[in-house]
Amino acid sequence: MENNKISIIRKRQKISQTELAERLNIDRTHLNKVENGKVRPSVALLERIAAELGVSIQDLF
Repeated sequence: MENNKISIIRKRQKISQTELAERLNIDRTHLNKVENGKVRPSVALLERIAAELGVSIQDLF
């Protein structure tokens, strides 16, 4: 499941991967894997990502 929507939204908001990962309290490499579809994120992580980016979970797909 590639999820580059997270990357697109994050970049539009001028937030680096490092910054978002720190806000989420996860490793930047894990966020990179989520964004590139190498790791399927949990629903809980998707909820946290959506909250940090100020979007709905549906906006991430």
